[in-house]
Amino acid sequence: MQLSWLFVQVLLAVLLPVFCLRPLDCAGVEEDGVRWDVVRLDLSHALGEVLHNGALSRDLHASKDSKGRDPAVSYGDVQLQRHLERLQRLVLVLPEKSRCPLGRYCLRVLVSVLYSGLSWEAWFRRYEEDLWGLIHGSNWTEAITAEWPIFQILGLVGDLYEGQPYPVGCEVEADLGRLAAWLKSPVQEAAAIRSNALPLLRHSCALARAGAAAALASAGMRLSGEMALAMPGVDPALLAQSQAALRAAASDRHMGPKAIFTRPLPAFFLHLDEAQKRLRRKWQKLRERLDILYCGPLEIEEELQDLCSNVQGDCKIHYHQDVDRPRLHPGPCFAHYRQASQAISNMDHAAAMSSTVLLVSPSTWIWGEELTHDVRQLLRERQRWARDISVAGLPTINRSRIFNWPVKRILHRHWKLAYEEYATGHETSPFLPLAQFWAVGDTTSGTRAYSTLVFKSLLESLSRHELEYTTALPKTQGAIEPSDGNEAAENWLVMLDLLGKEAGLRAYTFLTGASLENVYQAEALLSPRISRTFHIESARFLAQKGGPSQEHCLFPTSGHASSFTQNHGVVVSWCTRKALKTMFRDVGGWWLALDPLRHIIVPVSASVLNLYRSGETELFPWDADIDANFIASHDVVVGEFLQKHKDTLNTMGYDFVLKGDRAVFKTLADTARMDIWISGPQDVRAYDIRGRLCGLRVNFFRDQLAGSVWYYRPGEKIYGNTRGQLLHCRWKGHNACLPDCVRNGLGVGTDGCEFPDRFVHLAE
Repeated sequence: MQLSWLFVQVLLAVLLPVFCLRPLDCAGVEEDGVRWDVVRLDLSHALGEVLHNGALSRDLHASKDSKGRDPAVSYGDVQLQRHLERLQRLVLVLPEKSRCPLGRYCLRVLVSVLYSGLSWEAWFRRYEEDLWGLIHGSNWTEAITAEWPIFQILGLVGDLYEGQPYPVGCEVEADLGRLAAWLKSPVQEAAAIRSNALPLLRHSCALARAGAAAALASAGMRLSGEMALAMPGVDPALLAQSQAALRAAASDRHMGPKAIFTRPLPAFFLHLDEAQKRLRRKWQKLRERLDILYCGPLEIEEELQDLCSNVQGDCKIHYHQDVDRPRLHPGPCFAHYRQASQAISNMDHAAAMSSTVLLVSPSTWIWGEELTHDVRQLLRERQRWARDISVAGLPTINRSRIFNWPVKRILHRHWKLAYEEYATGHETSPFLPLAQFWAVGDTTSGTRAYSTLVFKSLLESLSRHELEYTTALPKTQGAIEPSDGNEAAENWLVMLDLLGKEAGLRAYTFLTGASLENVYQAEALLSPRISRTFHIESARFLAQKGGPSQEHCLFPTSGHASSFTQNHGVVVSWCTRKALKTMFRDVGGWWLALDPLRHIIVPVSASVLNLYRSGETELFPWDADIDANFIASHDVVVGEFLQKHKDTLNTMGYDFVLKGDRAVFKTLADTARMDIWISGPQDVRAYDIRGRLCGLRVNFFRDQLAGSVWYYRPGEKIYGNTRGQLLHCRWKGHNACLPDCVRNGLGVGTDGCEFPDRFVHLAE
């Protein structure tokens, strides 16, 4: 029986590391509402507070003063307590078989050791499987590289547990104690650590080998005992040797997992964690590169050079002073930002991983010591959280010393762009340590810090947009090709905003400090470049309800717009719909005003369906024309009538073409058309059902509505006239995609074949 038990232990020690999921497999994993990236960072933060700041040693439920406050407990303490309670609840909903087993082990061990209330013997029995998972079922090198706080958790357990006596034949407590003391010393005695640890690596006692390897690794040494000049973390060979020795010690059937908490081994866990972070920071510092981009009227090259003083690696300033700005607008700054960015995009992948791009806003109006301090702090904080923050900025103060909040939501849908305010200012970071001092949204200040790796990916996305989106549009005769010299500098920031939104980036704004800059969106222009590259025809850059919008149309005729909709399964061009709606209101209003009592308008064909789909003021957004009868109760000779009013219609901006009994009304530029049948005399009183289309009075009769429903079956949404295709998008990721009413042939999905809101309409 004893032999078979030992065989199982040995088999587990050998096979579990081979077949377990790697901790890196946890990245980006979400299951049953648990986001393991968030859990990882929350655990690290909570452990930092518990182990280093002593938050839990204070009584978080102490009596309050007369105002309900406890002077001994900070608001941060109370928030930490709430977060720990959340982790407790999270344990209760964890799946039994997780795709991130390391995360499950870490979470269960931490919460149970703090809150289970069990005796240690009972605790070790109940959570033995989780401890086995941390010791045998994970690769420690990969775990700490992925920044899982496995050593902090084991260190906390060891700190709370009274410890385990050394087994017979393992009298090394004094030796390991000296190593722990030297590691704790402010000035580590490398020679003493080496001379005492190397012999223990060959000791017959597994605990001795584990402690010696951990000590050497914590001191920044290699397996040979030599000091490493620079490493991205503790030596993997030493860490693997330490873990292998602890696995062997924990396989003793008398001690089990308790063996790894034999003092002072828990202290080595914390030393390993601190060494990993220290060595990684040093490694990143030596390899970091900072690129600073600025173009504008300020003479601040020396101030930007001063930002480089804290950079141990390369620091390059891409600087251009535009003395004519803002008098000359636009100018050369857009070209400068673009060319400098292109040079950065050529950086190799390895160098970009630890590098930062600082983009200084062209709207910066002054530079001083305070701004230098705030930008340095921003760079330092973003680098600290580089794994989770790809772009970061600051609150802003404009030239009039007015505080401006830069966090906005971007709506880029249905050929439109709008910057909007969040209902409560911003989103909250899902990551516990970032939630209190960072605000999250789609945008931040113009002065912003990017991960170079992410910055490169945005530029690659821009190249794809300029190739795919631009070439998909019809060529406009006489159109001037976009030129960098014709772009506002702030347009570069808008383009980065749009690329980041498409990539799903969250912009973080650090709540301490401020960038001294004007609102960059106030200077942005809907240029042909932005319009064609991102398929935008209407843009509202300032987050003001009903604020001014800019327009740039992409389709010369309604035929081009209609073809684009048919080919790609997208909403009809915003400009085409606006021109069509305006024409119907103008021409229809003219017809009704000629004889209000004897003239009516009766929508026909698919235009009747607007009753069910678009409300009183809009058109349903995948229709590119309007069909209607203009009916009079008096005689009308169509050709003679229209020729009589031709000059009036031309003055209004419209023309017509007679095709039999049908008049095709169109704008003078032929950007929109509608088919109108003018007739009389008829009994206008028979059309006794009233409605509104595009805000204009229209009439129907009962049998007409019943016939339209029978023919069109409008409960289903189709486009393509007689081709009758259910709505679906053929251009994946396009901002104007129609709802998916096909769902890969499976039928209507949970969205109900509907847009998420009314932003698709012209007036929204």
